Amino acid sequence: MLTDYNIKRKGNRREIWLAIFPFIQFMLVLIALQCALILLSGAAGEEAQEAFRVRVIADSNTADAQLVKAGVAGEVSRLLNQAALTDPSGIEALIPEMTLAAEAASGGIPVRVMHGSAFFPPKVVGGGYIPQTRTDSVVVTLGSGRGDNWWCALFSDVCEPGEVAAEEEETEEEPVTFFIIEWLKSLFG
Repeated sequence: MLTDYNIKRKGNRREIWLAIFPFIQFMLVLIALQCALILLSGAAGEEAQEAFRVRVIADSNTADAQLVKAGVAGEVSRLLNQAALTDPSGIEALIPEMTLAAEAASGGIPVRVMHGSAFFPPKVVGGGYIPQTRTDSVVVTLGSGRGDNWWCALFSDVCEPGEVAAEEEETEEEPVTFFIIEWLKSLFG
């Protein structure tokens, strides 16, 4: 004959809730972080969206075409920085000079420079998200303009060397510190 034994339940409701509670906390923290990112990206994206934009489209996706594009982008950004334009009407007068500088930097590749409303794909700038939009801009197209500009997603300094160089010049080197180490030093030191 089989012996009887007591069946124990694996916890009551309180123990089940105590087991689920850390997961719920984790999910709430993730939701809070996502909301914070959305709020922060909206503010940064609005600032960048209002700025005048320049887009250089490469002839193709080859490394050589991207290097030519980098040279042309450097020349165009140099001209725009020197001009320090305050109104969009001054850009129209600068287009012939931009075309000559871009043709010189392109090494014989035909160049088209257009000013006006242009479509820009979505982009992450300075922690903010700029949705795809049409905006007032200068578009420089090299050759056939078949470059996808995927290179820009990987190496943004190739596409916009002026912005990256300006940011590097403005920022001073700060020593790298870690919060936990600094906190421990404050407790014991």
